[in-house]
Amino acid sequence: MSKAKQKRAKRLGFLGKFKTKDGRKADGSGPTNTAKQPAVHQLKDSRKPEDVRKQRLQDLREKQKLSREREMMKRRNLQTFQCDILQRQREFELKETEMQSLEKHVNFENENSRKAYYREFKKVVEASDVILEVLDARDPLGCRCPQVEQAVIQSGTNKRIVLVLNKIDLVSKEIVEKWIKYLRNEFPTVAFKASTQQQTKNLKRSNVPVTKATSELLSSSACIGADCLMKLLGNYCRNQDIKTAITVGVV
Repeated sequence: MSKAKQKRAKRLGFLGKFKTKDGRKADGSGPTNTAKQPAVHQLKDSRKPEDVRKQRLQDLREKQKLSREREMMKRRNLQTFQCDILQRQREFELKETEMQSLEKHVNFENENSRKAYYREFKKVVEASDVILEVLDARDPLGCRCPQVEQAVIQSGTNKRIVLVLNKIDLVSKEIVEKWIKYLRNEFPTVAFKASTQQQTKNLKRSNVPVTKATSELLSSSACIGADCLMKLLGNYCRNQDIKTAITVGVV
C-alpha cells in the first residue's frame, strides 16, 4: 500500500481493515508477526479511589462481623454445655436425695418387719415345748438359722428342737440319707414330704416309712414322714410314763 493510500485510510478511519496482497492485515506499522503471542491483559480498576476505599472498608466490616458471630457461637455453645452440665448435676443430686429417702424408708420398713418377726418368734418360743425347724432338702444348711436354734436353747432346758427335712421328693434317696445322718449329729431329724393336694378335704397321708417309700409314692400327692414325726412328738409327751399335752411351734 502506498503512503498516499495509507494517509487516505487514516483520514477515513479504515486503517487496519485493508489487507495486503498476501492476505495479512495492514496496520501501517509494517508486516505483522504470524506467530501467536500470549496475550497479557492488565485490568486496571477504573473506579475512583474513594469507592475503592469504601469497598475495602465494607469488606473489612463484613469480616469482622463474621468473626464476631463465630465467637458468639463459640460462647453460646460453651454456655449451653455448662448449662447442660449444671442441669444434669441438679437432676443427679435430686435422684440421690430421692434414693436416700427411699432407702431410709425401706430400711425403716425392714427394721419394723424384723422387730415384728422377732416379737412373734419370741412368743412362739416361749409358748412351745418343741420347735420344728423346717429345712429344704435341696439346701438344708442354707435354710438353717443358727440364731433361731441358739434362741431356743437359751430360752430353757426343757425346750426341744426337731429338724424337719422337707421336700425329700426333689432329691435322691442317697442324698436324703446323707443329710439325715449329718443333721442327726446335732438335733433329731425327720425326713418329710408335705402333701401337695390343693383340696384340704382330700389330703392324703401315707404310713409307709421314708426308707421304704418308692419313687411312685414320692411322686404322688400323699404326705410321707408324718407318722415318724408324730411318734417322735408322742415320745416328748410322756413324762414318767404319763401322757401329757405339749405345744409345738413351727419355724
